[in-house]
Amino acid sequence: MIQYYIRSALRNLWLNRKFTIINITGFAFAISVCLGISLFLTKEYSYDSYNEHFGLIVRLTDTKNNSSIIDYRARDILQKNFPEIENSCLVLRSGHPIEIRTSDKGLYLDDIMSVDNNFFKVFTISFLSGQTFSPFVNINSAVVTETSARKLFGDDNALGKEIRVWGDIPVTITGIIRDFPDNASITAGLLVNAENEKFKFDQWIGDSRDLSTYRWPFQIFLKLKEKSSPETLTAKINASAELLKPYVETIGLLKLKEIYLHDTASGSETKQGNAGLLRLLTIIALIILLLAIINYVNLTVAQQNKRNKDTGIRKTFGAGTFDILSHFLSESILVSLAAFILGIYLLWIMLPLYNAIFNTNLHLSYFFNVPFLAGLAGSIILIGAISGSIPAILLSGVTPMRVLTGTILPQIKRQLYRDTMTIFQFSISIILIFCVIVVQRQIRFVKHRNPGFSEEQLLRLDLPNIQEADIKKALTLLDEYRRSPFIKSVSTSSGVPGEIYMSMGSNIENSTKNMSVPCILADTLFLKTFGIRVVMGRDLEPGDYGKVCMMNEAAYKHFEFEDLNNKRFNNYGGFDIIGVVNDFQFTSLHKTIGPACIMFTPNFRPTSMNIRFAANGTGPGMDAMKKIWDEMLPGYPFKYQFYDEWFDSLYRSEERFGKTISLFALLAIVISCIGILGLSIFSSERRTKEIGVRKANGAKVGEIIRLLNREFLIWVVTAFAAGVPVMLIAMRKWLSTFAYRTSLDWWIFALAGVIALVIAITTVSWQSWRAARRNPVEALRYE
Repeated sequence: MIQYYIRSALRNLWLNRKFTIINITGFAFAISVCLGISLFLTKEYSYDSYNEHFGLIVRLTDTKNNSSIIDYRARDILQKNFPEIENSCLVLRSGHPIEIRTSDKGLYLDDIMSVDNNFFKVFTISFLSGQTFSPFVNINSAVVTETSARKLFGDDNALGKEIRVWGDIPVTITGIIRDFPDNASITAGLLVNAENEKFKFDQWIGDSRDLSTYRWPFQIFLKLKEKSSPETLTAKINASAELLKPYVETIGLLKLKEIYLHDTASGSETKQGNAGLLRLLTIIALIILLLAIINYVNLTVAQQNKRNKDTGIRKTFGAGTFDILSHFLSESILVSLAAFILGIYLLWIMLPLYNAIFNTNLHLSYFFNVPFLAGLAGSIILIGAISGSIPAILLSGVTPMRVLTGTILPQIKRQLYRDTMTIFQFSISIILIFCVIVVQRQIRFVKHRNPGFSEEQLLRLDLPNIQEADIKKALTLLDEYRRSPFIKSVSTSSGVPGEIYMSMGSNIENSTKNMSVPCILADTLFLKTFGIRVVMGRDLEPGDYGKVCMMNEAAYKHFEFEDLNNKRFNNYGGFDIIGVVNDFQFTSLHKTIGPACIMFTPNFRPTSMNIRFAANGTGPGMDAMKKIWDEMLPGYPFKYQFYDEWFDSLYRSEERFGKTISLFALLAIVISCIGILGLSIFSSERRTKEIGVRKANGAKVGEIIRLLNREFLIWVVTAFAAGVPVMLIAMRKWLSTFAYRTSLDWWIFALAGVIALVIAITTVSWQSWRAARRNPVEALRYE
């Protein structure tokens, strides 16, 4: 019996091969997209699962300050007082590139991490050489990944070799590990011993007059014992909060499996995913699949009259509802099977595109496992069943008399069903087009918004830790740069807009608004080099250096000053506040500009040299700079970045989001167009006799085209009206994540509707033109 259903389904699909091809193509595109998104979701949701104790690892969070970094001394207190904790470790990423020197060269590593020996017991680390249990044999030990080992020493064995961190802290490689997996959120190329105070990368102080306020923050990970509940342990710890003072007041425990997608605490330097994007991609995948199913159902129901005779004869000879259902479901499952085969092939072709858009490394091997293959077989049957069930139910539950007379469904009901489904398709297309326009407009807006200083032809040169013997050479290099005809201005600083390393407690007298303010330590040419303006107070004068500072407008408003008389930062030796500078962007545009301060002092180690090139001096200036650097400081790494490129990099995730939306919107529109094309073909065939009569009576080609297109025009207009509220709500919500955002002007809505209309009319008009050009004699003979 099954063979009979399959042969019958294949025969019917072949007889209606034009619509079969349309259905399989639409399904294949949809399935290709769904599988591509599934690959990405599979990888994103698998982050950190490679760890053997994945389900038992949690991270401490300071819930009062919403911070993931807590003084390392809190770890020992917890380990001592709470038996639910089996083990614990410290983790702290540098947060910025760090200079590494070997015996013959210098370079920067972007991912260096300070951990203790327990890190290798809590997390699953694969060693290639060295002691696996406690690889740090002393405080000057380090562990390196195989990629970093090759970068540092080439093909030589790195074990036992000495390197210098920041150019002057000697450490010895005592372990080599495999690179962290692609799905690891906590990664590093070099791991140094957190027991060494020099590798407590960060520190802060609430009041320089009170040394007890010094803190050395780390991320603290706990490995819980089996069957221990993080929620119960959190309540137990907070009930004994006095134990953790003054390091933290209240804590939370974030599970390792939630860190990659759901970590909102500040201070996390781990990889971060985008849970919102994953939800959006899931919705897009379901929508695209739904569009393909709607196409299939629409075309199947549209062909109802062609199948009346076949269905009626079957019923006359005793076929029951189950037999009719089986015929339709056999066809839809065969279409689904063919679409899955073609869809996997399309996915293989488009995989490089998905990798580029998602900025990841996906491969089809993720699918070569029993659960996926079982799910694939189930999906083929399920999608086929869903696609075939609606027309099957409609065409099977009627009497032979009604089937043979062609009155299965009242015309009004058929028209209402088809109109509703088609309007839904158009609405989805219009909404996606609108989202693409708004996302691209917002990205352009944030990338071209004035950051508060002139970033064009402005370069940041990272300064390595210059050895004492080379300081004179470095000063000579600075003078050479300043004398260069290609360079307009040069300034040195510790911290720059976009990368501020230091925060300082304000300790302003008689103020209830004291806070830890991000601070840049700079020389007297900093404002000139960046083009930052003094908007209140006075500019620098001789004798100010080392004694004064300036705050931005946001800080002036925060502290609620009425003037600058006798205003002073009392930390770090104390600085008189002599001026207010215009607000400048020192974080991404997701955040409003907050308080910041510029300390003009010689008492800092420069981390950056900021260089403003003269007009048309960038190319020759860079060549001259590199030549002077190689002559003066050979062996020190020469690393730079232009500020406009750096600010562009802040919005790569948004650009990737925009590309993702654009790609899948395009694919959804293609699938909709496939369905629209099928409906237009059917519509023109259904009205062949009418077209012939009209042409025989003198109707022109343009009139016939308008007749056939009018229905689609009505659908688009209705879909636009239905989609406007959804567009408005969705994009307002997305734009709310930006502190500075573009406006939703009326013309954007109109443009989305016009584009959808043009796409629909273009798709339909080709078939309408073909139908209108037919010889009326042939058209009448057709009927």
